[in-house]
Amino acid sequence: MRVRFFLRLVQRSLTHRVGKWLTAILAVAMGVSLVSTSLTLALGMRAKMSQALRAYGANILLVPAAGPAAAGGAPAGAQLFASMSEDLLVRLGDMSRDLPLVGYAPLLYAMAEIGSHRVALVGTWPDAIRQVNPSWRVEGGWITDRAELAEAILGSSLAQKLALTVGAPLPLTIQGRTRTFHVVGILSTGGSEDEQVLVTLRAAQELAGRAGQLNLIQVSALAADRGMEAVARALEAGLPGVAARNQLRLVEAEERLLARLSLLLGLIAGLVLVASTLTVAADMATSVLERTREIGLMKALGASRARVGCLFLAEAGLIGLAGGLLGGAAGLLLAQIIARTAFGGIVPFSTLPTVASIGVGVCVASLAGLIPVRRAASAQPSLVLRGE
Repeated sequence: MRVRFFLRLVQRSLTHRVGKWLTAILAVAMGVSLVSTSLTLALGMRAKMSQALRAYGANILLVPAAGPAAAGGAPAGAQLFASMSEDLLVRLGDMSRDLPLVGYAPLLYAMAEIGSHRVALVGTWPDAIRQVNPSWRVEGGWITDRAELAEAILGSSLAQKLALTVGAPLPLTIQGRTRTFHVVGILSTGGSEDEQVLVTLRAAQELAGRAGQLNLIQVSALAADRGMEAVARALEAGLPGVAARNQLRLVEAEERLLARLSLLLGLIAGLVLVASTLTVAADMATSVLERTREIGLMKALGASRARVGCLFLAEAGLIGLAGGLLGGAAGLLLAQIIARTAFGGIVPFSTLPTVASIGVGVCVASLAGLIPVRRAASAQPSLVLRGE
């Protein structure tokens, strides 16, 4: 019975002061929305960035530790970079189980001749290079077998220059060795690959006379799982004679932008929460003044200080709960708008910002009500009822 009467008092208070409580709820919601936005971005965008940035291709390059070198006595054009052994791929495959690697693709470069034209020939694993560079687009088809020796993919700019299309024969010559390939696709990347000829690693090694050799390995790693530098250093430590070059400068720039944005939102949220606390405190103090006789009558009828205090704290808690729910929803929406505008994507939903928003809202409203509640609980019924 007492609980029901207590709830009726809370309901009567809220329904008779809707305008003032709505002001308090909106004040709490404003501060909480920024807290929710900051948390949503911090939790969701780092993982989202690492996935979105995969579209830019490999973020780590593995090259011979000595770096680019001369041909070492090889005929001009037969070798572009220093080489490393294909055996490294076995070790890299073992290491990939313990590292956050999406994939890796070996590459061998050589200069080839097509009639009077000199072109860059690239040998790789077609399926792996496609996984590492998911934004690449091919008109026609991909080479489906790593052991294929007669199929090639032609860069779009080179295809236009040579007036070749899908299905055309492509004779390539390196150091007197000639092999005719069949063009199965036209590659468009917007980069240097548009000027290259792509074949399987085995085909390039045989045509260039460089069996078991590589020039570099493209690696795609998830930056959110471990720091990119840490992954690069682990690859260097596990692959002797190899240098790992971190290509993901964009990740660092995005992370700095996200950190600054989160800091800015945190500072603004702190200021708005202070203002919200003061607003709720003012509304609660006004409510206590307006209900002085009601408080005195309750205490005269036997209500304890704790019961009176709980009444006002319950009202503050409900204000905080409503403000937290409203602010949490607004924060999620604001986070999506910021993510789409600044990062070109959306962030996944997480329950943590919502729970935190409700908690912050209730805490802010309860903290704001402490002083008014203490004043209400300490009221003397004899003095209040006499109007003093």
